[in-house]
Amino acid sequence: METNSFLLAMSRGRCGQSGDIADSAYCVFTAPLELQVTQDRIYMEGEDLVLELLYGLSGEPGALRLRQMGSNVLLEESPAGAFVRFLSDKSVKYIGQLIMYALQFKIQDLSAYVGGCADLMKELEDTLDNRMDNSGTYQLLDFRRSYTQCGNMVIAVKEILTHIDKGYYPMQMQNSYVLQGQVMLEFQFLEERYELTKNTVIKDFDTYTSIINNNINRSARLLSLISLVGVTLNFMFGSLLAVSPVLGVVGGLAIGGLSVGASMMYRVNRRQENPLEPGKRRYAIGLHRKKLTEAQEVPPSEEDKPE
Repeated sequence: METNSFLLAMSRGRCGQSGDIADSAYCVFTAPLELQVTQDRIYMEGEDLVLELLYGLSGEPGALRLRQMGSNVLLEESPAGAFVRFLSDKSVKYIGQLIMYALQFKIQDLSAYVGGCADLMKELEDTLDNRMDNSGTYQLLDFRRSYTQCGNMVIAVKEILTHIDKGYYPMQMQNSYVLQGQVMLEFQFLEERYELTKNTVIKDFDTYTSIINNNINRSARLLSLISLVGVTLNFMFGSLLAVSPVLGVVGGLAIGGLSVGASMMYRVNRRQENPLEPGKRRYAIGLHRKKLTEAQEVPPSEEDKPE
């Protein structure tokens, strides 16, 4: 069953009455994307050029494939159809222009993602400020993986543009040199923005991760050190207990005090890492039964009451 649809006619375009590619010349047709696109690349299939691109890092994911078929081009795209909408206000006269418009579309998609990375990283940091455990680390790692994927796409687009600039596809790229220069310039700006963001946001990421790990491990290291000292003293005073009961009792009291002090220090550090919201306080230990960590609203003082 034929699924091709006529999209536009290029310079000297002629579409047959049947609307089929075989009866047309210098036309662009669309079709559903059947074979999956796995990477950004350009290659020759016999005497015809094929361009495959992924897009949608900052929005709905999609993919497209431009396949030259003689003097015609078949555009295969995922249901999102973002590239077809991008072409709606473009004048396409040659195959080379269509190729460059596809690369321009890809570059703009990557630029939108890179431009939002700084705000996304700031939002993540604000969200994770009150989390002093490992739960937020995985979100930061997902962000880093996504940015690395963007970097791989930037390299792939650079490779495609380099091949075009070096004249690998002279027949297909005729009459598109002005657009080539514009797209090359846009890619240069994209590459500079990507490197700038990598040198700032990713370094902030490393610093923020180190702060989180230090906050997690600080109290644990202190408690482990004091526990080790307690075990050592327990062994020492346990030996003295056989020689002198008085020294054994004193040693036991010292170990007990050391353990209580370690617990109090660990609890104080945990409170500093997880402060309560303004206007709330923890219950103190009393004879009545209340949860130690329960938060209670503090009534306003006489000075804070409105007149």
